Amino acid sequence: MIDNEQICGSCGTPSESLKHSARGNVDLCEMCVPWVKRSLNRTRSIPRWVRPHASLEYVAELRGKFQEMFHRDHRNQMIRHHIMDMGFPYLGPFNDASWSNSFSILNFEDVQTPAPNISETVVDNELSRLEKAGVIRLPTQPMLRKYVAHLLRGDFGLANKRRFITALFIWLVSDDEFIARVPEAWATSFNFLRDVVNELEDRASFVDGGIHVIGSSGNTYRIQSRAQKPYYLVTRIVEDKRIPICIDPLGASNVVFGDVLVTLVLSLYDDQISARRINTLSQHVFGTPVHHQRQRNVNIDHLWRRALGNAPMGDVGDDDSGVPMPWQRLLDRFQTNLADWTLEEDGE
Repeated sequence: MIDNEQICGSCGTPSESLKHSARGNVDLCEMCVPWVKRSLNRTRSIPRWVRPHASLEYVAELRGKFQEMFHRDHRNQMIRHHIMDMGFPYLGPFNDASWSNSFSILNFEDVQTPAPNISETVVDNELSRLEKAGVIRLPTQPMLRKYVAHLLRGDFGLANKRRFITALFIWLVSDDEFIARVPEAWATSFNFLRDVVNELEDRASFVDGGIHVIGSSGNTYRIQSRAQKPYYLVTRIVEDKRIPICIDPLGASNVVFGDVLVTLVLSLYDDQISARRINTLSQHVFGTPVHHQRQRNVNIDHLWRRALGNAPMGDVGDDDSGVPMPWQRLLDRFQTNLADWTLEEDGE
């Protein structure tokens, strides 16, 4: 029987050699190490007291409600997207109105019980905990600030305090991070990744903290973890250079992260097919060598003579038609019987 210390804490698979991550207090196999460690590094600022106190089903339901709230509020949605573009996924409130809406979503249990009177200093201290945890915008109205302080202190009951902390976790941590994962789904997706890479044999492998893939075109690719979304970096290896390729699989935000990596591996493995629908990949697979590129004819006068069937107009005054010369040039240039000017060779 294999000892528990030989089980990867990410994919749940036995492994002969595991690496320990002190930050997450978890042992990881070679495949999971780069992805889990990077995720733990991204969430290092989240204090340990900010953890969900509810079932996975409730957490998922609550996350969906907050996402829906931001989709309804166009202004908050714009602010949220701006923050996400900077690499900070955030579902928390941005003003007093969204704080109130968040409390409506949380639907706290009976809070009619009189709360103890607390000073402004106590309120400030409690709210500073939220700021240190990563909440971007604290409430400004005195009553809202005191209400939040009472929730954090547990003055409205332990159940309400835990519900608020669960919401705080959802606001600060994206569901594709390791500490917010659904363990079974996460493990299944990474085991699927291992099976796919092993099945591709010598054209795919786990190396250097990433995934090495040889495409059907003969190109060599590397998939590695990165700090910002989409949390991976695809590069093409050409001699001693690594050329970044922007690839964002459709629907990636709706699946477990391991499945995203599977999609990337399979797309790069059969890159000659994938490049037909991934524009950023096509130039690496079907790119035309420089010496084969069509040379444009820069002799514009010769082109116009061939297109119009007469010599180019000289710098003379208005003709007998009464149309000013610049206008005549413009009119003539809209009249041509050439289907493709780039096929015309310079005859001079």
